[in-house]
Amino acid sequence: MNKGGKGAQRLFDGNIGLIYPDFISRNNEARIIVDAKYKPMDNISNWDYLQVLAYMFRFDAKAGYYLYPEAEGSDDLKLWMNRGSTYEADVMPRDDISITKHGLKIPVDVADYAGFVMRMKAHEQEFISIFSV
Repeated sequence: MNKGGKGAQRLFDGNIGLIYPDFISRNNEARIIVDAKYKPMDNISNWDYLQVLAYMFRFDAKAGYYLYPEAEGSDDLKLWMNRGSTYEADVMPRDDISITKHGLKIPVDVADYAGFVMRMKAHEQEFISIFSV
């Protein structure tokens, strides 16, 4: 509800750092943060990562998701946060903090609107199934 100015959160004490996460789960034991992007998976990169990681850090979340429209049928891409530093040559992936790029498949090869609706409903069910685990 960020377009309407509702659901604002603050990064810092003193009412500083206005943010509008797209979705914050209410499960504070296994919190997830979700950000919707309206661009291809390969265009979700540097600043996008920093945004969701800041939200995850702010809300003590170990899992973040990017949701995006997908026409190519790509599989999810799960990215594990690194620990360590190249200066000490000890960089390795963590096993507790990740961000997943999860696409909603949009039918592009349908003959008519009814076919589009039918396929879209099936894709929507597949899309949300990742969150019902």
